[in-house]
Amino acid sequence: MIALSVCPPRASAQETPQIVGDPIPHEKVLRTSTYRDCGLRKEAVDAFVTHRSSAVRPKQANATIEVSYGSNFPSEAQAAVERAADIWETHISSPVSIRIQASYEALGPGVLAAAGPNSFYGVDATGNGEAEAIVGDALAGALLGEDPQPGGTDIIVNVNSERDDWHFGEEPAPAGTIDLTSVALHEIGHGLNYLDLFSVEGEQGEYATAMVEGNQAVGVYDRQVLGAQGDNSFTALTNEDVYPNPSAALADALTGNQLFFGGEASQTTAALGNGPPRPRLYAPSQYASGSSIAHLDEATYPFETQDALMTPIINQAETNRQPGPIMCGQLRDMGWPLGPGCNRYFRDLFAVEAQAAEAAAGGLTLSWTERENADIQKYIVDRRYFGGPFQTIRQVDASSLSGSRLTLEGLGIGAFTFRLRWRRSDGTVQTALGQPRDTVRVGDVATTLTERDAQGRGTVGLSWTVPPGTPSGFRYQIERRAGQGGEFRTVATVRQDGAVGEAQNKQYTADRQTPGRYEYRVTAQDGSGNAVTSGAREVQIDFEGDVFALGPYPNPVRETASFDLTARQSQSVTVEVYNMLGERVYTDRREVDAQAPASVSIDVSQWASGMYFLRLRGDATVGETQKMVVVQ
Repeated sequence: MIALSVCPPRASAQETPQIVGDPIPHEKVLRTSTYRDCGLRKEAVDAFVTHRSSAVRPKQANATIEVSYGSNFPSEAQAAVERAADIWETHISSPVSIRIQASYEALGPGVLAAAGPNSFYGVDATGNGEAEAIVGDALAGALLGEDPQPGGTDIIVNVNSERDDWHFGEEPAPAGTIDLTSVALHEIGHGLNYLDLFSVEGEQGEYATAMVEGNQAVGVYDRQVLGAQGDNSFTALTNEDVYPNPSAALADALTGNQLFFGGEASQTTAALGNGPPRPRLYAPSQYASGSSIAHLDEATYPFETQDALMTPIINQAETNRQPGPIMCGQLRDMGWPLGPGCNRYFRDLFAVEAQAAEAAAGGLTLSWTERENADIQKYIVDRRYFGGPFQTIRQVDASSLSGSRLTLEGLGIGAFTFRLRWRRSDGTVQTALGQPRDTVRVGDVATTLTERDAQGRGTVGLSWTVPPGTPSGFRYQIERRAGQGGEFRTVATVRQDGAVGEAQNKQYTADRQTPGRYEYRVTAQDGSGNAVTSGAREVQIDFEGDVFALGPYPNPVRETASFDLTARQSQSVTVEVYNMLGERVYTDRREVDAQAPASVSIDVSQWASGMYFLRLRGDATVGETQKMVVVQ
């Protein structure tokens, strides 16, 4: 029996896997509260070998990995971890950010580092409402298309601070050192779900399971682990008819050096090397917790090979900064959507590779490359709207196309992922390599200063275009920030009542705007809270002098007098108020940012009725004196 991927070919009842049950803390699955040892060991022999991929440029990143560091994490060590994260961003694909919490702490002699998911989740990939497997945070987010725990940590990485042989630099590791970039790349791989839940105690082998909504689910990696049988067949170690859990039979398999990783993708990439037809896993006769099973076999994939990253041994002066084809295949078999760094190993398997989605008049143009003599009768274009399921939006006969391009009109506003499929003459459907993404925002955003009133205030007009195909229920938040920098704040909302059949122009007018510099943008948000934001457009309402003051209002005033204040350059401005006798009754000093209108409020409720005079003094100039009448 061969184990199946958690994300099988798209013939299942649903297009997008679903989470079943609540998050499961890693300590309840792994029986450890802290990742302290992944089993990676140093070999005190200089390898002087370097594996680095030059086929992928950083701009081809299909994932975002954010790393937070403990307070004592050295900056040069941070650079090494960031380098590893950058590599992974080009090898996997995920629509949600992957967050890593990295610590630099004492892990004990012999240990290099340790890592793993923060939490696990039951995943239903077939639509039957039951979890087929449990997966870690990062893989769950990639499968679902949304963050299972927004803002939470996805991967924990701990680096041993007691070592004095770390190599932190970008260049290959010199003699006697261990390349931290390579180790971090290895450890992040464990956090991406390259880890098992097997163990051996005495003569009994077992694997951890999790109760998810009344059903026992096993680890997605464990479902792929196969034991070789005497008749040249393979059986999944999670097949309890052959390997009861727990059992001596399972212990024998876990220590018999005859374990392999099952799956079409990993078998394909294993064929790119000189090893066995299926990836061989590390399963020595003496079970080694942390090393056994969750690594490739060291003897089969030594440091000279392209698949050495996920073996349990790293040599001194071994610089390995590529996951390698087998690991890419294993990730694909576990359900990971891959980026260009991994997909390059699979190009020969696909007749079609989708390359780009580019903005076109009234829509987007999807382009692809096609292998010669490909048996393609019909193309099927599926679209994912934000993080939702794929839905078919276009089917077209291949014979009707003049080239490998297709314009998709009337998409409307949204963040889209496209999937290209094709139907063969025998009726089978295959999926193209690559899933291009693009975002359609409101267009033609422009600002104009239309008029000035007697006090110098301006009227700002904002206009934008809603693209055709935008569904009903959208609202457009007008966001503004003043000065140079700072936060955008919502100042108004314009609603859309019906769907937009053709491009539609919309406008917003802001009256009586105090002189200064402003930036406006438009955030389009649908009824479910999905949003895309336009680029910002600037408008400048100029004024004379170094400091501009507008007010007071109201005038006469009874309780609170308000003033608008703008400074040409960032500076401290002193606000002073004098009574008719020339006595100063109020003073305050304000830090005013350049061109950023600010409001000043003065409580006058305890002042006597009469005439008062407001004076503003900047760093270099004194502004005009303003009169203010207080009536009690």
